[in-house]
Amino acid sequence: MPTGTLAQKGLTIIGTEAGCGKTVFMTGLSALLRQQGVDVRAVKPIVLATTERAESEISFICSISGTPRNYPASIISSAKNLSEAQWEQSLSVGHDASHFSFVETPGGCASPMSFEQSNVGTLAHSWKDTRDFARELGYPCIIVAHHNQEAIEKLVLAYSYMQELSITGLVTVETQANEGKVLESKLTRTEVALLLASRTKAPYLGCLKFSPSISVPRVNQGNLIKVISEGVDLLLILKSLNLAVK
Repeated sequence: MPTGTLAQKGLTIIGTEAGCGKTVFMTGLSALLRQQGVDVRAVKPIVLATTERAESEISFICSISGTPRNYPASIISSAKNLSEAQWEQSLSVGHDASHFSFVETPGGCASPMSFEQSNVGTLAHSWKDTRDFARELGYPCIIVAHHNQEAIEKLVLAYSYMQELSITGLVTVETQANEGKVLESKLTRTEVALLLASRTKAPYLGCLKFSPSISVPRVNQGNLIKVISEGVDLLLILKSLNLAVK
């Protein structure tokens, strides 16, 4: 089995909105790279959800990606509840120097993540969003969007908002059956890639098609790796990450 090392130490997975398939993409990609002999980890250090849902999601990520559940996660119900200490802790989780880290961010690229508090406990005008977290993390980013008729618009808008960062690729994920039917009736994958290339400098890496076998409650590693390998251009990803195969 080929093994490799990654010249960079991490990759941030950021979405155009919540629920667009970031977790499935990140988890499947990390599992696929592990299968190729690359030592990677997949983490989600900040989760905007109930404790039960957050723990279920983190367990899913760890189980499929092979990442030990040995890091602290900030589980919060609202961005206004994320403290500065939790923000710094979450950056530290992503900056594990011993592994290449995939780091998933919550919500979309402009979702509020932290609000400055005034002396009396009310919200001040200053706040940080997902882009700010990605900037401080300092890794290249892959932007994920729903695979539907709005995908091109949302990816271009997200890219425009984040263009000061290093965007290494764009991905779409079909999160429910036939979600991409309208888009695919009008455009081929090549045409989608060309349209995105005309407005961004990031390659379109492909689409994860919906399959009941990769829905979170029943997913297994083999099914997810198969869907990832069939839908996403792994060579483009490896090239963008400067993977050196031994």
